[in-house]
Amino acid sequence: MRDDPGMMICALVLLLAAAPSPVEEAERLAAEATRLSAQQPAEALATARRALGLTAEFEPTAFVRAGRRGEVVEDTFQAARASYRRHRALLYEAVGAALSASGRQEPAARYLRRALLLDPTPARALTLTRVLLALGRGREALDLLQGAAAGSPSAESIPLFERAADAAELPSAQAEIDRARLKALPASAVEVREVLLKLPADARLSSGGPLRLEAAPVVFYFAGAACKTCSEDLDALARAVPPGTRVVLVPEGPEKDRALRQVVQLYHYNWPIALGSVASAVSAPSGALLVVGRSGWVSVVVKPPIMPALSSVVGILSKSQVTETVPRKTWNLRPPDRRVSPPPALLPAGLAPGEDDPAPPEFTAAVEAYRARRYTEALRAFEALAARDDGWLLPPEARLDRALALAGLGRREEARRLLLRIGDSRFQEEVDRALEKIGSR
Repeated sequence: MRDDPGMMICALVLLLAAAPSPVEEAERLAAEATRLSAQQPAEALATARRALGLTAEFEPTAFVRAGRRGEVVEDTFQAARASYRRHRALLYEAVGAALSASGRQEPAARYLRRALLLDPTPARALTLTRVLLALGRGREALDLLQGAAAGSPSAESIPLFERAADAAELPSAQAEIDRARLKALPASAVEVREVLLKLPADARLSSGGPLRLEAAPVVFYFAGAACKTCSEDLDALARAVPPGTRVVLVPEGPEKDRALRQVVQLYHYNWPIALGSVASAVSAPSGALLVVGRSGWVSVVVKPPIMPALSSVVGILSKSQVTETVPRKTWNLRPPDRRVSPPPALLPAGLAPGEDDPAPPEFTAAVEAYRARRYTEALRAFEALAARDDGWLLPPEARLDRALALAGLGRREEARRLLLRIGDSRFQEEVDRALEKIGSR
């Protein structure tokens, strides 16, 4: 029986329609790699790298419906790129997870950081945090936990706060959780102080007894000598302070409390006045509030208007999710050092560096060759760096560097094609500018 050409064409069309697209296949492979990571990390890594390579080139029409004649207008193009970046985040995440399961935490952190950059989610932030803690990078881990990507501290992240506080040699994990929550408040409303607050030995209350800082938050109100706004301020404080919160009124100096006492008596406020040299130790602008919690380990200036920030700050400092003795045993007895090195910036020549410092000698040599206009040498060096499996120079940055070297060789169309297909770089705006520069000549 002779084959029917029409039937063969129909069968071919059905077969092509049933075949998964490169995007679908890449995401399937990434899911498979993630599933294999725990038991078969080597196979998982190979599968994840295959997935990453499938969609290394950004094809806009694969992510949105194209316009007439296959053209993609600007808004649609940007939507396609955003969709592509979310897709690529899945693939970078799979490679990072497989590397981490293989015990290669340094390159794992690089791939996971790119996944977080492309599509930030709390789950990805916590995964990267665990890898950073495995590398002993407590400050970086804590900075990530306190960032917006990690979301509000949760049952899953609180143990990581404890590990990060110990790795960073800080006095309190609970204080770091507080800072993460305080960061979510408007910066114009609150100012978090780093220094441990200690009261002077002569600090006492007008109601009798010493003034002490305990675990529960204390609200300090600072009055000027003339107390010009005290009545309005104290009225606002009475309406804003949560029930049961301790409030202490602080005059400008030991002999400058007369006006404040008159206001307190006139309006029948039952808050005590701080006596002794408290004002010199507990400082804040006149009319402002200082909320002190955790026995002095957390101090927050609440700027007027005090609502709704005051109730939020008191609520944060009233919760405890960590059982600890403060300071923790791992504290280094020094003020917190929160400096975290940012990723390397774009080089003046327009070349993209890798994910962290220091750069390998091969990259330094490649940059020197590029600056000396030895573009063939630079191109080979960039290609060799891209072929390494340590993730220092990730694919999109390697493509940018190769494109610039190709442009230097006069191979501008090749360079332009490379740049057009980059959609997942951390220097995406610079990629677009390089494309305009190369294409405009």
